[in-house]
Amino acid sequence: MIAGILAGLLAAGLGAYYVYQPPQSPGGSSNAPTTQDADAKAVDALMALPEIKAWSSHIEKASKGRAHGAVMETAPEQRLVDGKPYYQLSFFESTPDAAHRWESFLVSPDGKRILVEDLASDELFSLERWRKESKPMERAGN
Repeated sequence: MIAGILAGLLAAGLGAYYVYQPPQSPGGSSNAPTTQDADAKAVDALMALPEIKAWSSHIEKASKGRAHGAVMETAPEQRLVDGKPYYQLSFFESTPDAAHRWESFLVSPDGKRILVEDLASDELFSLERWRKESKPMERAGN
């Protein structure tokens, strides 16, 4: 039941999130960054990680296109870590029946700082520590 609810929420969230197009001002683009620009930078930075690219490719191939990798904001509010704001994002394997979270991340609005969140221990890891200890590329068969 919970998986069904999560799948429905994920589908609705992904539909709203990926359909979003930043508004353009009538006179062209503004120099002031918007919250949505920062949101997009954070997602783009996460999507650029080699682990996320490898996981997405692995999911597509292993499922023969029936499942896909997806990044979704998992909390509407930013989280402060050492006084700095971070978006709360997760990478999911999205299937027609459910969504399975692979990993949770905190990403700064400028996309320059990425932390990995261990939900079991509520501990935050640097990318370097996460790569060394968790060996995330092994999940994609690399």
